[in-house]
Amino acid sequence: MDTSKLDKMRELLRTEEHWPSLYTFKFIVPTAKLSEILGLFPGEEKLTTKPSAKGNYISVTVKKVMNKPDDVIKVYESVSVIDGVISL
Repeated sequence: MDTSKLDKMRELLRTEEHWPSLYTFKFIVPTAKLSEILGLFPGEEKLTTKPSAKGNYISVTVKKVMNKPDDVIKVYESVSVIDGVISL
């Protein structure tokens, strides 16, 4: 991810959220990459998936308590290295 975008996001998270916070992550994932996304959230109970009509992609929603904005940024940085994933 672009450093300036991350800095803007970090500042927005600092000013708009109260920490710790239940944060919602949403991703569109190629079906073949689902296990890589799930590996970032081991044992997460608040995780839902929904396949696309053709089955090529899966929508993944994760609600997780995050302690601070930097924790959220770390997740997005980890996801950004997985090819084909769209972060919403």
